[in-house]
Amino acid sequence: MAYIEKKTIKGKIYYYLTETKRVKGKFKKTRKYLGAKIPKDLEHLEKKPRRMARKLTKKEAAAVELIRKHYLKKYKLDKSLWKTERERIVGFIYNTNAIEGNTLTLEETDEILKGKKISKKERDVKEVKNMKKCIDFLFDYKGDIDEKMILKLHEIEQKGIMPDAGKYRNVNVRVGKYVCPEWMKIPGLMAEFMEWYKVARKKLHPFELASLVHLKFVKIHPFRDGNGRMARLLMNFVLLKADYPLLNIFNDEKTLYYLVLQKYDFDRKERSFVRYLFEVFVTQYKKYL
Repeated sequence: MAYIEKKTIKGKIYYYLTETKRVKGKFKKTRKYLGAKIPKDLEHLEKKPRRMARKLTKKEAAAVELIRKHYLKKYKLDKSLWKTERERIVGFIYNTNAIEGNTLTLEETDEILKGKKISKKERDVKEVKNMKKCIDFLFDYKGDIDEKMILKLHEIEQKGIMPDAGKYRNVNVRVGKYVCPEWMKIPGLMAEFMEWYKVARKKLHPFELASLVHLKFVKIHPFRDGNGRMARLLMNFVLLKADYPLLNIFNDEKTLYYLVLQKYDFDRKERSFVRYLFEVFVTQYKKYL
């Protein structure tokens, strides 16, 4: 999939013809410099800037900001969050894994995070430890979301669990009735995702951005496994980067979570998913309203 890539260097604009191909089993991105203007025969490949409609109402955005304001008075959102909000993060690790079929209880998850040994499935235990490492990585990470960061995060999440950790899938997959994009389209779709993110982070409210990062990423489903957990990690990274508290999707409410995601497959309306996450967020932090 070829597309026009625009770069601004020292105030000057440069255009490149960018294409991602599979070469000897690996994906390789090539760029060809086009100059300061796009050739007329390639104008159809240019990604026109789209108006980004707001997914939060003014009232909802005000509620989110009120939560942020009161939350910041109580906590400083840095690495100390692991100590000050340990219970909430343990809950996140338990729930995000349980949604994907991990059999460990909340109590067992807590025991593992305290360094105790649990005689349970090795994979389940590894998922807990890896998720804690993912959170530590995100707390220490000073950059923004990009392809390298996503691949690294997935590598940490799936290390010792799947052999292709940190690599895009090379097989077709489906989740229930949802048929995910064909594997050969993944590099191009992820490139589009990153281009969208670069624009969206400047135009959307952070809560909208976090919600749509989750939705768009999980629908691309770039990895063979671990996509749901990655989507929830990336969503929370956007929130934490903008000084909002962690958003936890609970395992006992996963049926509704899946239904809202499935609804998007039919009507393609992003607002429903953003609204759902807003309601989850407000419920978790209603004491700050």
